[in-house]
Amino acid sequence: MTTQKDTFEMKRVWKPVVLTLSACAALLACGAPMDGDMGDEYGDDQSAAEDDGMVLGTVQQGLSYPICASAASDPDKDGWGWENNMSCIVQTTSTGYPTCVSAASDPDGDGWGWENNKSCVVKVSGTSYPYCVSAASDPDGDGWGWENNKSCIVQKGSTGSTSGLSCANLEGTASTMAALVVAAAQELKRWQPTKDFQIVKVNNTETLQLTATGKARCSDGKCYNTQALLDFQKDEANGKIRFPNNVALNSPALRSRLVAKFRDQQSCEMQPSNGGTTNCPVEEHTLTFQKSEKGGCDTNYFFVAKATNGTTLKYPAQLKNKLMWADRENPYVAFASVGEVVSVDPTYGLNDEGTTSTGACSAACTRVSTTDLTNGCCSCNGTTKKFVKSAWSATTYICQ
Repeated sequence: MTTQKDTFEMKRVWKPVVLTLSACAALLACGAPMDGDMGDEYGDDQSAAEDDGMVLGTVQQGLSYPICASAASDPDKDGWGWENNMSCIVQTTSTGYPTCVSAASDPDGDGWGWENNKSCVVKVSGTSYPYCVSAASDPDGDGWGWENNKSCIVQKGSTGSTSGLSCANLEGTASTMAALVVAAAQELKRWQPTKDFQIVKVNNTETLQLTATGKARCSDGKCYNTQALLDFQKDEANGKIRFPNNVALNSPALRSRLVAKFRDQQSCEMQPSNGGTTNCPVEEHTLTFQKSEKGGCDTNYFFVAKATNGTTLKYPAQLKNKLMWADRENPYVAFASVGEVVSVDPTYGLNDEGTTSTGACSAACTRVSTTDLTNGCCSCNGTTKKFVKSAWSATTYICQ
């Protein structure tokens, strides 16, 4: 008897071929779309809306196809999507199977477990990576392990210990997305992502970019800090930007996460205002930088949140719902609200406010600054070096 799992196993072998042939036929029938002329490198084609969906589970298959960043890449819900011009794998609980209680139910790491005499789908983390079966898979204690030929996340124990998971910064995407939240607060003075950002195709690849409305809110008309972080999506930045614990930026992964999470934000924003804790339409507000100091993961940035008329917000804590585009499960977002003060905790150096140093050197692997830092002393992962201006951004400096 053929089970649904067997059907999935067969589909994952032949589906990529079908997708590839379909893509080729489409390319033969239609010319590749051209980006609009914006006077800069970005086109003005905002991507068409796709079906929104939360990724509840993904599996790294034996054929080594990448994991889809968004379930919207799989409109027919067959477990296969199409992103960045190639097939990818999507797995959700729409299979009708229950979620496994324990990842240990899946010893072969194929995403399927066996509990209570029936198949179940292995629960994965909010980052769409599976939980590790054993903490021994994470010898360096950074919260990330390696099992069954794929990355996995070490689960938090009953004691609350995370073995580094609380500040895991896989591929540099977590702290970059948190830094974008801080940059928006500093430069645009608010968190209204669906008004200030949009999905734009660059070289036929979806990226997140500022809207004209967003740029108009910045004093320089460009939003230099926000733009510098968005430029991390460029292929030229891939592997060049370093973070603490020798983490290197994966630019394609950053693009995919930003686009997928922004679609989650769009979906939430379309829901009617209900005044509840999960409400995405929130009060119009302004954010004013207050201070920065050492935080749980790195550097906490604090902002005073007020209504646009200067009065007190009724529900400042609901501003967290404006951060779905940066992934609310992101440990570097670490949103907190105390009275009218809200805070976020990205890596030092990605935002121009805040100070951290080791003697005369800046303790940062990467700095974003309007001041020329070329040849300035810096310390990255315990090694003293000098800042060099990046090849893709006039305001980004790499410690090398």
